[in-house]
Amino acid sequence: MRLTKPFYFLIFIFSLLLSGKAFTADLPIIGITEITSGVDVRNYREYKNSKAGNFQTMLETQMVKVNRFKVMERNRLDEVLSEQGLQGEFTDAGTTMNVGAVDYLVYGSITKFGKKEKTISTKSFATVKVIAEFGIDLKVVDATTGEVRKAETIEVSLETGSGMATKGIQTGDAAADPLADVQRRAAKQVAAAISESIFPIEVIAFREDSGQCCAYLNYGNAVLSNGDRLKVVSLGAPLIDAATGLDLGSTEKTVGIVEVTEALEKFSKAKIVSGETPGQGQIARIVKDSTGSNSTNNNTQQRKKIGRKI
Repeated sequence: MRLTKPFYFLIFIFSLLLSGKAFTADLPIIGITEITSGVDVRNYREYKNSKAGNFQTMLETQMVKVNRFKVMERNRLDEVLSEQGLQGEFTDAGTTMNVGAVDYLVYGSITKFGKKEKTISTKSFATVKVIAEFGIDLKVVDATTGEVRKAETIEVSLETGSGMATKGIQTGDAAADPLADVQRRAAKQVAAAISESIFPIEVIAFREDSGQCCAYLNYGNAVLSNGDRLKVVSLGAPLIDAATGLDLGSTEKTVGIVEVTEALEKFSKAKIVSGETPGQGQIARIVKDSTGSNSTNNNTQQRKKIGRKI
């Protein structure tokens, strides 16, 4: 019996499925350990549920949405680390230990959480703005070598309420859950920092759709948001420290600045703000403002000044 080409193609696809190599990327496995808190709290329940536990859940969700990692389930990670601890207890002190089921471990500690108020008042007029602040220190550790691949401090400030009072008239509004809002923004920035340390943001294509748009970036709305600005650089020769032999990175040439106009699920579009047209494979880095937040990316809408600037 003579076999047709479609039959051979089906056999090929079936063999790929059996081998587990069909249409699956070899993504690194990452485990997020229990987030701790160094912030003073009134009671254990507030620490466990509001500060550390919720943030860990948000970070796990954000890392899944990034679509660059396989995130190990929390219970499974606890089992792996427990087994690792037992092995350490019953092996020689000089034995090199590593967590075989995980490529990277994320450790974090909340270092800041609170709110502050900005108030202006006169005899008959008063305004107040409530700003929530959240900070976390994190480390990304290579589970096979114990090397710290990334150490970062993320701090986020977010206006969560405002009010005004004058001559018996009072107005005000406040976020329904300011703690969750500021933590979710911080989780997004942490996910971006972790992802960039392993998979840099890159320009994957440029299409002259209209005007100066669009540079297509390899990250979507799990990392980038509309209004984010990024510096695009072209990497050159490697830089090696002669004294230590450490690879310090590469020389860089700044190509220009782009601004995200549309953040989709798996990729983003960005227009050119300044500089040259970006090219495929060039690296893009999120530009931070003086507060450490992504430039031009904030939730507060401020009206334009009517007259001249002072």
